Amino acid sequence: MKGHFLMSRLLVSLCIVSALVLTACAGSHARVAQSNGLTIGVAFAPDPPKQGPTSITVTVKDAQGKPVPDAAVQIEQTMPTMSMTGPTLTAKDDGDGTYSSLTNLNYATQWHFGVSVKALGTTGNATFVEDVK
Repeated sequence: MKGHFLMSRLLVSLCIVSALVLTACAGSHARVAQSNGLTIGVAFAPDPPKQGPTSITVTVKDAQGKPVPDAAVQIEQTMPTMSMTGPTLTAKDDGDGTYSSLTNLNYATQWHFGVSVKALGTTGNATFVEDVK
């Protein structure tokens, strides 16, 4: 009887942990690309991005996975379904291989974020597509 009770508690605990992990992963997805020996990642706040003020953080790593400081990072925003382009953002170097910028996503539509990174004598490019609601 005692073994059955402990097994039930373990099963309930596993279910709770699984639900928390799934909740944490819901709404976000991997936003990482490789280009010319650079790994370029993006993160949004809020995540997923919503119509209105949005923070974009770009992470740049070298071929060995080490953060790359002192890069020039630009983010070109476009809305292909509306045949419109948004402003091109110059991301601020945070000094640790991350680069940040603020934007305002005025329209609920599909946005393309074209990230261009100049670092380590090369240029890496990646495009990330987000459905903004």
